Amino acid sequence: MVRYKHYFWIIGILLPLLSFSQKKKKPADYTFLSLPNVVVDGDLTEWEGHFYRADSKLWQCALSRDADHLYAAVVIKDPALQNEAILRGIVLNMSYNHKKKDGAQLIFPLADRESLRAIRQDEDHDRKNIKQDLLHTTRGYFVRGFTKVRDGLLSLHNDYGIQAVAKIDSNQYLRYEAVIPLDLIKFKSDEIAVQLLINTQYHQLQQATKERTPNYSGMYGIYRPVGPTLRNPYSEETEIWVVDTLK
Repeated sequence: MVRYKHYFWIIGILLPLLSFSQKKKKPADYTFLSLPNVVVDGDLTEWEGHFYRADSKLWQCALSRDADHLYAAVVIKDPALQNEAILRGIVLNMSYNHKKKDGAQLIFPLADRESLRAIRQDEDHDRKNIKQDLLHTTRGYFVRGFTKVRDGLLSLHNDYGIQAVAKIDSNQYLRYEAVIPLDLIKFKSDEIAVQLLINTQYHQLQQATKERTPNYSGMYGIYRPVGPTLRNPYSEETEIWVVDTLK
């Protein structure tokens, strides 16, 4: 009996330590900024000093709103993450309420695949400016989930007021800026969740795994089998959610 008491004493010490070590760092509670006179040109001068991820060596971002528009800004410092953003896009996802779900989405940039293939095969192409050249091949904005805009490829010069710019600056950082008129979306509440996401291959594999793995019902309720373990190649998460009110 003394031996069992000794085991219970050890477990009593270890359990709090284990539970403490397994606690995940709570994500920051971001809110919408209210920056005046935002001009969507990719320079991001209005956003300086206001980025959510000010100390990040990977990427920074921020969201701002006025009475009629939502604005987004992203700076990507990591070269590999820049490549993923150019090839697969930055996703600005506006849920219809406070729940973190898919809603109205703007995906930009998306380098044209045929142009990418041609540039890769051109041995004389100047590799120094290849990222900016690929950004120039983007043919439009991919949109879906808007109330007043048809799903699909939207012209860069459209009548809806949707606009986004992406370019490489003098520091070789990718700068992104976008604006979406709020009246293009039918929201279900004044409080909404907005996601800014770098559409990485890791994220796409995560989504594919979730879609392929069905839920099962058992005697203890519904459960999802454990799928293959995917490891994020980046040192930080490449998405944020902001839940805030529009008024």
